Amino acid sequence: MQVFDARAQQISVAEDSANTTDNSSLNDQASSTLDATPAPAASAPESPQVFTEIADTDRTADIAEQQPSFLGDTIKKNKNRSNQITNKSHIWLWAFATLILLIIAGIQSIYFLRDEIAIYYPNAKPYLVQACQKLSCTINLPHKIEFIVIDDSDMQEDAEHPGLVRFASTLINSGNHAVAYPNLELTLTDVEDKPVLRRIFKPNEYLPAGAIIADGIQANAEARIKLAVTTSDIAVSGYRVFVTY
Repeated sequence: MQVFDARAQQISVAEDSANTTDNSSLNDQASSTLDATPAPAASAPESPQVFTEIADTDRTADIAEQQPSFLGDTIKKNKNRSNQITNKSHIWLWAFATLILLIIAGIQSIYFLRDEIAIYYPNAKPYLVQACQKLSCTINLPHKIEFIVIDDSDMQEDAEHPGLVRFASTLINSGNHAVAYPNLELTLTDVEDKPVLRRIFKPNEYLPAGAIIADGIQANAEARIKLAVTTSDIAVSGYRVFVTY
C-alpha cells in the first residue's frame, strides 16, 4: 500500500478558483467566437435546371427591357412586308393560272365554233382553213334549211325523147350569210298524186358544170337547177320537190 503526502501536493483553493475562473472565461470567449461564426447550412441540392430556367427567363426579360422600341417596330414592319410580298406572289400565281385557263377555253371555243366564226367573220376564214389543215379538221358551211326557198319549179316531157322528163327549178338563199348547198329530193306522182318514182340528187348532180360547191349559196343569191329524168314506161303526171341535208 502506497502512502501519499497530502501537503506535498497541496494546491491553493484560491488559485485553483482563479484558474478555474480564467479557464471558464476563455471557454466562454471561445464559445462566443464559435457561435458568432455561421455554420454552413446543410440543404438538399437543388436541380440546376431550375436555376438555368430562372436565369434564362431573367435574361430574356432583361433583354426585352433593354431592347429599343424602334427595333421592335422595325421587326414588325419587316414581317408585315414579308406577308405582303407572299400575298402578292399568290395573287400573281392565281392570275397567271386564270389567264392560261382563259386561253385554253378560247382555243376550244374557236375550234368547236369554227364554222360559225367563218360565217360571221369572213376575213378570219383563211386563217381557220390554215389551222384546220394542221389539225385535220374542215370548215363547213352551215346547214340552214330554213333559209332555202324553192322557186319557179317546172317539169315537162321531152317531145323528142319519149319517157324522158325535164325538171327545172331555182334555189334561193334568203339568209344573211352563205349556206351549204342542200340535197334535192324529187318525187314523181301519178294521176292520183301517189308517188311512183323518188330520187335524191346531190349538189354535184343538179348544179351546172364549174359550180364551186364548197362556196355554198351566198346570201340572197340563187342557184338554177336543170335535171333530165327517165320514167321508162311509168305514167307520170305530177311531182313533189323538197330540199334536205
